[in-house]
Amino acid sequence: MLLAIDIGNSKIKSASFNQNRLRDFRVHSDIYKAAGYINQLLIDQAAICSVNPNSLGKILKSLEMKAVPFFIANYSQNFNLIIDYKTPETLGMDRLCAAVGALEIAIEEKLFLSDSYLITIDFGTATTINIISPERKFIGGLISPGIYTMLKSLNRNTAQLPIPNLESYEGIVGQSTKSSIVSGVLTATVGMINETINKLKSDADKNPIIFVTGGNAKFILPHIHHKLYFEEALVLKGLKIIYDLNN
Repeated sequence: MLLAIDIGNSKIKSASFNQNRLRDFRVHSDIYKAAGYINQLLIDQAAICSVNPNSLGKILKSLEMKAVPFFIANYSQNFNLIIDYKTPETLGMDRLCAAVGALEIAIEEKLFLSDSYLITIDFGTATTINIISPERKFIGGLISPGIYTMLKSLNRNTAQLPIPNLESYEGIVGQSTKSSIVSGVLTATVGMINETINKLKSDADKNPIIFVTGGNAKFILPHIHHKLYFEEALVLKGLKIIYDLNN
């Protein structure tokens, strides 16, 4: 059994793969809970995608104690797409894994057309938008603060602004300080996404195919009026594909 591990900035996600079947998808709130979970498992090998070096070290220590061989994804490996990015060494592997996973699913489901763009959006600590061209090239994307990162930044850098509940959204015109903050954060994120989608639609004269993942997606999806495919384990599915292509 293969354990796939996605080490993010604030959370760790994992899933087991028996052949190509994903099971037991989990979100771990911190590195200690993730390491404790790994210590309980009977696994043959592990595949890892990480954007957090400190947490990666703790996970590797747990795997080494169990004598489990591991594979760490990096930009120089084999993929199902071409990386057309000026600084591939700085490209977050979670972004690349999501793109690889989305492309594979789109091809399998016959969604990916030769003249349309493919987009992945990950709503995490950062909101990342990644773009695959019709030629199956990863050409880049956008990175912005995640919605909770925006809320925390406003609270930390102002004297009086609170951290409101995102479910208190009342509409684009907030009629209280809390609802105004929520409206500003959600509208900024939705506007960025819509602008990106509209630009790619204009370039290709076709609607892009859009895959979405990440724990904060539920707050944004009701406000985006485009066809979307939500995959909670998108990064892990892409990681499994990269692992297979390189083993």
